[in-house]
Amino acid sequence: MDNEQLLKIILERFDKVDLQFKEVLHRLDSIERSQQEDVHGTLNLISKKVDGVMYDVEYLSEKTGKHDTKINSLEKRIQS
Repeated sequence: MDNEQLLKIILERFDKVDLQFKEVLHRLDSIERSQQEDVHGTLNLISKKVDGVMYDVEYLSEKTGKHDTKINSLEKRIQS
């Protein structure tokens, strides 16, 4: 084999490796985008659940305040 043939073989193999490398990079980019979307979706779900819990806490806090007021009023009536 002469140098030109060897150079041609090396260049062909390099082109194949280059294509494979580009494919790997493309797949990694796809995986990264997919994971970011998964994280975003999970955070949105958590946010909705926290909002629901906060609403429940506020509601119960309001109810507790009303009950405390009524109990206090009844205690004062009993003591009078």
